[in-house]
Amino acid sequence: MEGVFAAGQHPEGQRDAVKLLTLAADDRSAGLARSFACAAVAQWHLGEDIEGDVLLVVSELVTNARRHGSEQVTDFEIRLRIGHVPGVLAIGVEDPHPGEPMVLQPSLHKTSGRGMALVAAHCDEWMVLPTADGKQICAFWNLPRPPAYGTGWCHGSVSVAG
Repeated sequence: MEGVFAAGQHPEGQRDAVKLLTLAADDRSAGLARSFACAAVAQWHLGEDIEGDVLLVVSELVTNARRHGSEQVTDFEIRLRIGHVPGVLAIGVEDPHPGEPMVLQPSLHKTSGRGMALVAAHCDEWMVLPTADGKQICAFWNLPRPPAYGTGWCHGSVSVAG
């Protein structure tokens, strides 16, 4: 996520800390994005607790990008970035529509308008970054950090059977 997780600026040892998928804005884009996100969550061993929230947010953001991006241009691509460093998972979805999304009050009588309310409810924070040709919407999750070396997780008696 350029500006969030710039390429080459991840901590030492965090190989593949940022993944990028470029999608055609078509009927398959949300499903392909969910598969990509699911594989990343599994590869980074982030756990099933966060997987459902990530898949829902990815699906909503990619669907919104397809829907609203087509208001600007007819043939475009959607870029999905997923980044992970210890303690944080971030996703970003880019599309050509310059407008900022809003969290609307859901209505019982409307068939749309719930997407950003779902995003806001299923991530810890979200933001919009302008790009040269539209915007990137980013969502973030705070993750439990693994115990640091020397903080007690490896102290104590260890018996090694020989």
